Amino acid sequence: MGNDIATGVLRVVGAVLVLVGGVLHYLIWDEDYRSIPDGAVPGLDVVKIGFPVNAVLSVLLAVAIVAFARRPVVWLAAALFEAAGMVALVLSREGSLFGWKEPDWSTDAKRVLTVEILAVVALLLLLAVDFSRSSPGVDEK
Repeated sequence: MGNDIATGVLRVVGAVLVLVGGVLHYLIWDEDYRSIPDGAVPGLDVVKIGFPVNAVLSVLLAVAIVAFARRPVVWLAAALFEAAGMVALVLSREGSLFGWKEPDWSTDAKRVLTVEILAVVALLLLLAVDFSRSSPGVDEK
């Protein structure tokens, strides 16, 4: 029963964090990138298209995490999605991502990275708790 509570809490926390990451991407896109003219900056499509796509996929994944209670593949997909976001964020700061470069680690970038890290941790914990519950030889008391 304790694992059921833990998985329920971790599912909700993971879903909320994925959703928050998507909302942050949307807000940053709307405030900073939406109005930049196409072609004005190398690699602009990374944020001009990528951020709204991230927002939509985040909503879909957050709903799926909650709606499909016993689907570890959904949790893993969401964790990989968040991890890919972290990689993209680091690449855009430390080098280039399809030509897109950011000069520094803004407050928004740090906020997104923090949320994505927390989401991955929550989702991996969810997978671990679920795995321990379903592993043969684990005694429930």
